[in-house]
Amino acid sequence: MKGALASLGMGAFGPVFAAPPGWRRPAKANLVFGLVSDTHLRTDMTGGRLASPDGYLLAALRHFREQGVDAVAHCGDMADRGQIAELEFHAEIWRRVFGDGGPVKLFVAGNHDIEGFRYGLGRQMRVDRIYPDPEEMTTHLLAADFAAAWERVWGEKYERVWHKTVKGYHFFGRHWDVDESELAKALEGFAADGANPFFLLSHECSMKLADSPLDLKSAVGFFGHWHCTGSNWNQIHFFPGYSFPNIQVPSSSSYGRFGFGKDAYISKAPLEGADAAKKGYQGYVVRVYDDFLAIERREFSEGGSLGPDWIMPLGKYEVHPFAKSELKKVVGVPQFRAGAKLETESTSETLRLKIPLADGNPDSRAYAYELAIEGGGKRLLKAVYCAGAHMGIGHEPDGGWTMLTISAAELPSGGTLAVSAVPLSSLGTRGAAITERIEVAS
Repeated sequence: MKGALASLGMGAFGPVFAAPPGWRRPAKANLVFGLVSDTHLRTDMTGGRLASPDGYLLAALRHFREQGVDAVAHCGDMADRGQIAELEFHAEIWRRVFGDGGPVKLFVAGNHDIEGFRYGLGRQMRVDRIYPDPEEMTTHLLAADFAAAWERVWGEKYERVWHKTVKGYHFFGRHWDVDESELAKALEGFAADGANPFFLLSHECSMKLADSPLDLKSAVGFFGHWHCTGSNWNQIHFFPGYSFPNIQVPSSSSYGRFGFGKDAYISKAPLEGADAAKKGYQGYVVRVYDDFLAIERREFSEGGSLGPDWIMPLGKYEVHPFAKSELKKVVGVPQFRAGAKLETESTSETLRLKIPLADGNPDSRAYAYELAIEGGGKRLLKAVYCAGAHMGIGHEPDGGWTMLTISAAELPSGGTLAVSAVPLSSLGTRGAAITERIEVAS
């Protein structure tokens, strides 16, 4: 399928990273692989049954099976507290879906797999509380002999840096405790075959390779660890000094971060409502074609797409499509539906706002809302995550309505206020506002 981007009317190797309106994936890809990360399965406090939910991981693997993936990649932190049983939970779920065979396994270890016995939310969550006898505790830890445990659970040799080939495409994996110099050494003898990309998998992004003399222009990196969300376009990274892109694999357990640096500030007001946004359990399906990747973003606990496929052209770029200036051209502008209205409820103590789902533009998903409240010559600016921003489209809680309660003490004085809401994409592109005038209870 040479020149597939051009044949789809998308331009060859241009600054494109979003599926254009009406675009459909070509039926046949050269390679398909699933991606998850940071599943953090764990035991209960007796060291026994599974304590954290595993249904989303089962749903993810079933989706991968339905999509006919050739391989499944996991970018680390399978275990939460570094226990052998936690790795075994993953193997049990794998067998429920794929039996003893299945797609090629492209797995790397994360810090929780190797060092997780040190972690916990307070002493009561640590492994030494489950197993107070140090000698007994050691028998349950992956760190005691990680290579032996890995080989027993997964039935494959443990290699600090591994190299696997799937349908002619090359994958390199680096485990958490392995210095990047070992990956660079493994890549020295590797000759990329020109047009075909090769893939680098790790738990944390391989930052030092930016200084490597290796020719990495055909490389594509995937990494986990940061617990981010695939519904945020800021998770597409092209770090300074790099000749290849790095793509954050979203957390499949919880979200500790929503964005990074200045790119995270899509409003002058701090974003509220992270809890109400509701966590989702996410991952990717990557389809590889001759000159581009199509990255399907999915939520697995309830199902559904996180938005249009990310379309990544392969090759040399004069302006890289990961540049925020280029991404903003394709992320689109979220809009409210025609006739959408804010709902308000005022008391002497609070103003409660109910914001309708801004799904008027199917090619651009709202990530947050910016609210301006004006009266008496003063202006209050607020911003809030969309409820269900990290869930699949159509699976937002409460019909997609987002709630925000504001203390009366924060409001501008005056009996009549103008309240406007603007939908924002995760890159800060802005849709049209809807406005209501309200009488505030005194």
